[in-house]
Amino acid sequence: MRDSIPAASPEQSGGDVLIVDDFADTLALYDALLSEDGHKVRTAASGAEALRMVEEREPELVLLDVSMPGMDGVEVLRRLRLRRGGGPSVIMLTAARREPQAIEAGLRQGADAYLTKPIDARELLARTRAALESFRLKRMLEGQRRDHIAMLVHDLRHPLSSLGLIAEVLDSEEVEPGERRAAVNTIRSLCRDMARLIDGVLAASRLEAGVFSVDRRPTTVGAVIEATLAVFAPLAARRKVTLAFEGSLEQRIRADAPKLRQAIDNLVANALKFTPRGGRVRVRVLREKDDKGVASFVFEVADTGPGIAEAERATIFDRYKQGSRGRAAGGAGLGLAIARGIAEAHGGTIAVLSGDLGGAAFRLAVPE
Repeated sequence: MRDSIPAASPEQSGGDVLIVDDFADTLALYDALLSEDGHKVRTAASGAEALRMVEEREPELVLLDVSMPGMDGVEVLRRLRLRRGGGPSVIMLTAARREPQAIEAGLRQGADAYLTKPIDARELLARTRAALESFRLKRMLEGQRRDHIAMLVHDLRHPLSSLGLIAEVLDSEEVEPGERRAAVNTIRSLCRDMARLIDGVLAASRLEAGVFSVDRRPTTVGAVIEATLAVFAPLAARRKVTLAFEGSLEQRIRADAPKLRQAIDNLVANALKFTPRGGRVRVRVLREKDDKGVASFVFEVADTGPGIAEAERATIFDRYKQGSRGRAAGGAGLGLAIARGIAEAHGGTIAVLSGDLGGAAFRLAVPE
């Protein structure tokens, strides 16, 4: 039977596995199987010993026998789940027919899976590989979320600090009327920046929860674009970047104008962030038909920035993902993911390509 077990694929890397069982023969068998499959294996003959070993070095996966003298597997699982981050992935090993209560208790405590004794060797290896892959993906997503929160706090800290400085200026009795007006305009701009950040977080949360929806109604291109152009024109002027629009503002479309505008805002904000002084950002709207004659409105944002590396285009719209230039420039890495979610909620698409201006061009298409 051992000869028929498929080896781990070259792409898989062995995991850190702890096996807990009070039967020495069982420990030896599982140790041999998993070690041969490329995993780093430790064994424990009791629940107390297992917890000590976890304290020394937390494994990625624990294969945990339910029925052990003294501290049983359910109690070990309960204590593991109290660890920071919820502890390792846990597969419970049980004689299912004799232990239905243990199965129920283990599920309540957060067991990731169950294996029923006697355990087939092929199933043991397959479940171990799947559990390790799931555990690593979960930790990767948790790390990305932590990074996202840290970046969001950083992005909010700047306008808050600026507001505090402006408050001190306004508190002075020597402020000239012109300086006061400029300060008020700056406050309004900072408040808009903070509102966009908060709206982005809310939209990302709804997308992740699967409760994001749009209300498509007859409207015009102007209802989507004009506010965007007005908001970003001062920023473009400060950065000496030309912000131009091409298309007809009177064109009629069916869309959720506020949400579609949020997507366009994210694209324009990105373009301005990466376009150097003296560069150009173009917002263009055009009506196109595909090979089947189905018409769509395309909102294109192109710039003269450095563009998007070919290797990064496949993941640039993923949530919590950023390209190398995005990480260097800061930001939470949510703007493009939100734009994709809004496009798809409209039944449309979004793509990035090399633009005719020399930088990146994002094309967001929604059906007519």
